[in-house]
Amino acid sequence: MLHNLQELSDIPNFLPLVHHYKADGYRFITITAVDDADNNNFDLYYHFDKELELKQIKVTIPRSGNIPSMSYIYPAAFLVENEIKELFGVNITDISIDYGGALLLSNADLNAPMSSGNIIIERVDENGKKIEEENITNNEESEKEGENA
Repeated sequence: MLHNLQELSDIPNFLPLVHHYKADGYRFITITAVDDADNNNFDLYYHFDKELELKQIKVTIPRSGNIPSMSYIYPAAFLVENEIKELFGVNITDISIDYGGALLLSNADLNAPMSSGNIIIERVDENGKKIEEENITNNEESEKEGENA
């Protein structure tokens, strides 16, 4: 359980709260992204520190939603925002330096590999040696299950 956690259900209140933390002397630490596939949401936890006091903001956004970047308030946030955008597929808008999905991944890599929308099936033989690997999405998995029914 996180102490000093403030949950926001209203995205327009996010940046004013971040401005308030900055004005109060809090430094930005990092952002934690959680893929809540059961509810079709992403939970983003923003972590801040001031004189060893930690505060967190939790923002829940739908998969199809977006959240504004805080990189104009805390410039170092652009790195972790690019990572979350790229690896989870969270739509973070107006990042001060936006790598457009190419900070960590190349064009040959999977789109948003940390999102539950991507599944890697690895088949091994009786000795545990990998014999096949297949990348599929949740939609493809559902279609295959329907074909086998």
